[in-house]
Amino acid sequence: MLQNLDFISENELAEWVESHLQTDECALSTGYQGRTLLYQESTSEDAHKLVIKVALGNFLSRPVNLSLLRHEYRVYQKLQGMDTVPVCYGMVKEKYLVIEFIEGMTIRQNRPEKNSEFYVKLLGAIKEMHRRGVAHNDLKRKENLLVTHDEQPVMIDFGVSIIKKNRLRWLNGYLFNLVAQFDYNAWCRHKYDKQIHELSDEDKKYYNKTFIEIYSRKIKRFYKDRVLGLF
Repeated sequence: MLQNLDFISENELAEWVESHLQTDECALSTGYQGRTLLYQESTSEDAHKLVIKVALGNFLSRPVNLSLLRHEYRVYQKLQGMDTVPVCYGMVKEKYLVIEFIEGMTIRQNRPEKNSEFYVKLLGAIKEMHRRGVAHNDLKRKENLLVTHDEQPVMIDFGVSIIKKNRLRWLNGYLFNLVAQFDYNAWCRHKYDKQIHELSDEDKKYYNKTFIEIYSRKIKRFYKDRVLGLF
């Protein structure tokens, strides 16, 4: 069900999605899990724009991918009202996730300077996200962090985020805290452009490389140096 969307009905949007799924005309991205489409009401500059995420796959993988999409919707519900997260308008027919389109560039394309207010606002957004019981889990990926024209941070793509829950409290709490540290480490890497040795005394308290990050790096290095060297 869609909420706070008055320029198109749910049925109209569903028809639009189904008519554009098989073409690349409005595709923003396509992966093994799904496709992301850009809906634009018209060609005028002030036309309404929406990002629509669709789960894809075969009879085995599609239910899993659809479950991840619904999980992302639950995450957006918990983050409702944060100006550093796109507005989520809901699910169309319980299978298409509809999100606000944000004009901006990825931090890969437009990285603010280290002393920019951008990183202060991003850190505040990460703390608020954690306070609401969500840890992003993939902020290190530069495509998941947008920089608007006035250098405001926007976090996107919450498909693998962890939600803090009461059930399985020990395991869930452990995973949440681990992933929350991933988020802080990603913030440090973005701010210092991976030059961790330059961390200020104030920022050092946010960086704590986890054992997963340490060993995944070693595995990647071994693969690159030893395995690929055989071919």
